[in-house]
Amino acid sequence: MGFFVWYWWAGAAILLLIAEIFVPGFFLLCLGIGCAGGSVAAALGGGEGVQLLSFSAASLASFFALRPLLIKRFWKDGGLRTNADALVGRRARVTQDFDPALRLGRVAIDGDDWRAECTVDRMLRTGDQVQVVRVESNTLIVEPL
Repeated sequence: MGFFVWYWWAGAAILLLIAEIFVPGFFLLCLGIGCAGGSVAAALGGGEGVQLLSFSAASLASFFALRPLLIKRFWKDGGLRTNADALVGRRARVTQDFDPALRLGRVAIDGDDWRAECTVDRMLRTGDQVQVVRVESNTLIVEPL
């Protein structure tokens, strides 16, 4: 008798579906659907080969049909920028004069003081407004407004 009884397949399907909660990617979900297919085949009286074939077919079908749909539906980026990436496009205030030759200075944004590099050879004085163009390591690349 062994493993090839419908309730073992159903138990494996339930365990895989529960494990999917903790693992991203819908991988275990597809295997759980395959186990459900094996359980149906076992309940209908199919032999071991039929059950394994049913498990394989249901798993592969869900990998190639269901998984891409679920990933497209539930794994959206949302466009939420965090950390230093959230500074791009924001305005900052110059806290240390920029030397036109070096194009380096300091700016403050949200109470944090950043090392900054200007995109143009222009003197920027303390209090001037700039806009963050991009972030390179711990340096903000800014342009005057």
